[in-house]
Amino acid sequence: MNWKTLVKIGLIGTDRSKISEEMSQELEGMGIKDEDPARLILKAAATMSMMRKAGIQPKDFEGDLPTTTEKHQTNICSKRAIQYLNMILRRNDLSILAEFLTTLKKYNKSLPPESLPLILDKAIKTPSIWEALNPALSGRGRWLMAQNPSWATLGYTPTLDDWETGNTKERAAYLRHQRSIDPTAALTLLEETWSQENTTTRKKLLDILEIGLSKGDDAFLSALLENKQKNIREKAANLLSKIPTSSFNQRMLIRLKKLITVKKINKQPTLEIKLPKGVDDTMIKDGIKASLQLYRSGNKASQLAQMINKLPLDYWNELTGLSPLKLLPLFIENAYAYLVLSSVSNAAVHHNNKEWSLLILELWLTKKEDKLWQDFAPLQLIAVLNQEAYNRLTLSEFKDIKFLPAENTPLDFLLQQGKHEWQEDLSLTFFDRLKSWLNSSEATHWGDWHIRRILSIAGLRVPAYLYPKISRGWPEHLPVWSGWERDISGSLTSLELRYKVEKALKENQ
Repeated sequence: MNWKTLVKIGLIGTDRSKISEEMSQELEGMGIKDEDPARLILKAAATMSMMRKAGIQPKDFEGDLPTTTEKHQTNICSKRAIQYLNMILRRNDLSILAEFLTTLKKYNKSLPPESLPLILDKAIKTPSIWEALNPALSGRGRWLMAQNPSWATLGYTPTLDDWETGNTKERAAYLRHQRSIDPTAALTLLEETWSQENTTTRKKLLDILEIGLSKGDDAFLSALLENKQKNIREKAANLLSKIPTSSFNQRMLIRLKKLITVKKINKQPTLEIKLPKGVDDTMIKDGIKASLQLYRSGNKASQLAQMINKLPLDYWNELTGLSPLKLLPLFIENAYAYLVLSSVSNAAVHHNNKEWSLLILELWLTKKEDKLWQDFAPLQLIAVLNQEAYNRLTLSEFKDIKFLPAENTPLDFLLQQGKHEWQEDLSLTFFDRLKSWLNSSEATHWGDWHIRRILSIAGLRVPAYLYPKISRGWPEHLPVWSGWERDISGSLTSLELRYKVEKALKENQ
């Protein structure tokens, strides 16, 4: 019996809604009878209300019981580690939970069985949790996953049936899986069904080609540059630009060779830039827009920028014969410096080019007082850096300041980036400077919200083993401490929990 249907009839009234024959028979089977429809509904409501309170006896299970997993001794983490895990789950601190799972695998420990259902529920909603949990799952954990259809999807390997008969999500999952193991076969599948797909499905499936992208995808993607759908054309051009030797990039290179040259004046190289005369049909086909305006520039300058935006940066050596280190000073001296630097920076992000990203950021940090660099802040490049380069750059910025960075300065941006782990030197420098500032006459108990934001990041990015050293020496006796206690304690609480988790996972029961 559907309780919602019963309530609906009761609210509307039996004079406006009839009781179906099927419902009457079902109520009669429950021993509820009455010739008056209104009294019948009241009796049914009273009976079912009591049944809902008492619960429903489950049906007898008639299927086959699942095959049990092999019994084997698992190295379950210590009781202390389990206590910390429960604390993390109560706080729903997903960042520290992911770190717990990664550390668990590091010390070859297993999760306590009672915690696994809740963690699996979180893994369904948060890919980063599944990414950390997957390597740490034991055989028994995978057996448990298979018993719940929702959990089973986490470790499910898509099949050809998903592609042939599944919905868009299932078909995309199969194409993604196939693309990771056999990119050519996956492309063939997509080509065979492309004409039958609707626009929404095409967009979702086309994005998957970025996995295993290669020269073999050139022909298919090049054909899509003439597609009627703007989004399809743009996605195809974006993917083609990421294939270093694609015909798309070759066309961009040929165009730029006519516009960018290096000449020697007084034996010194100089970058000469000409603007395009407009866009022809092949440029329009490659996605270059005639009227788009970028980087505070006119139409023709913006057409040039669109070519640079997508070109792999390794082509600049072929274009000019110069290395990135020698090219960047020429960019700065050029009349189109802002446009070229902005375009090249976007290309570095687009192609995840670590060398160019580092060189541009280093130049930014040394020239930040110049007018050009005050307007141009290449923040998107920070995420491209590797750990070592990020830490080295960020630490180097502390040498020019007394205590802590001012708001909206390069060092503030670097510290708030939040992606990279902080190494020991950077971690200790930041906290030592904060302690020194709090002890100085310049400290205030209010404001400095950017430092408070950095503190919340530091609690998750500083190496956990530094907690004992960082936790000491805070000026709790000074009046200024009352204004900072909450933010500093919050950062230290996260750091302490991570420290204790690491320590507890090392120990045995």
